[in-house]
Amino acid sequence: MNALNHEKKNKIIAALALFFCVAACGGKETAASIAQKWCALNANVEKEREQPAREAAEMKRKIFEREMEVKYIKNEIFMKEIRDEIEKCEDASEGPYLDKK
Repeated sequence: MNALNHEKKNKIIAALALFFCVAACGGKETAASIAQKWCALNANVEKEREQPAREAAEMKRKIFEREMEVKYIKNEIFMKEIRDEIEKCEDASEGPYLDKK
């Protein structure tokens, strides 16, 4: 139970940190900020063990992906920049959780 509360606390802290980072940057999205958000969502998917929670995390990631695709559909160069940035952080967002499966 204590570990679960600690995990929730970490998620809240991460969400607040992301919020303040975006607020401090004026809310302007960059390829790096979008990739950072995607990698955070991906990390949440990877660390969820229970099926309902994992599916919910996957859905949040898919919704975010779709929102970005719709928003930047006509900007292929920016979409490529996002994909390049995601490649940089993707392994890190999956890494520590792979051994625990």
